[in-house]
Amino acid sequence: MELKNLRTFQAVVDQGSYQKAAEYLGYTQSTITVQIQQLEEELGVPLFERVGRRMVLTQVGEKALEQTRDLLLAAGRLAAVGQKDSALSGTLRIDMAETLLCYKTQPVIQKFRKLAPQVRLIIRSRNCLDIAENVRSGACDLGVGYDMDWSRDVLEVEPMGEYEVILLASSEFCHPDFVTHNQRKPVSLVTDEPDSIFRRRLEEYLRERNITLDATLELWSIETIKRCVMSNLGFTYLPRFAAQGELADGRLVELIAPISGVRFPTLCARHKNRWVTPAMELFMRLLRETLN
Repeated sequence: MELKNLRTFQAVVDQGSYQKAAEYLGYTQSTITVQIQQLEEELGVPLFERVGRRMVLTQVGEKALEQTRDLLLAAGRLAAVGQKDSALSGTLRIDMAETLLCYKTQPVIQKFRKLAPQVRLIIRSRNCLDIAENVRSGACDLGVGYDMDWSRDVLEVEPMGEYEVILLASSEFCHPDFVTHNQRKPVSLVTDEPDSIFRRRLEEYLRERNITLDATLELWSIETIKRCVMSNLGFTYLPRFAAQGELADGRLVELIAPISGVRFPTLCARHKNRWVTPAMELFMRLLRETLN
């Protein structure tokens, strides 16, 4: 029984289809089909059955998946014997919230590159919903972001501190009252994509108080958002650490409201059923030392 067929079986389940498993593993879809057929022939039972347009695990397939995960974890540990005392290598893929990547984890990345120069480090800025899904599917090895009720069924989640998020505006902002209910405010919210945890929490607060705004400027860069707010094009809601310099010199001011100063937990997530490589262990240790 070949490990590559077991890895393909696990990937089909985690990715949700033969096609996505092929993309994830870098195979053709026909190769995936052949490897699953080989595994089914060796086991003497079907692992999948078609329900409508979906391929779902048979009862035997569910049992086989559990043992497959155990075998692959054991194989990973065996392959790593002696690695802790030698140079770290391989690839480490990390998805991270933009504010943490820009303002908090650069010292982590610098230390990691110094301690593990042979590891190919791939870091991507992603929203927190995508981070959790990418860890679950195997599209990344670690996810670092803010808690959006990340499912703990397949994710091992470790707290990495928490940070204040505040309302920010320029010193010339003329409508600072975000306390009074039932307002129509002639201002714009300057924010990022709809799935942003900060935007979701703020819009929920505004709905609860029946505070309506004239417009929303939807941008894709924290620095661009801050520049627009400093130009008095609207207000925003960001971690305090992302605007420390601008607050210190008066280019931005904090608006006083119950929503300003709420603390958001930061988490590091990995897949429960995947082996923790020495490179992952190192990066997580550096995160603990920096973020906690």
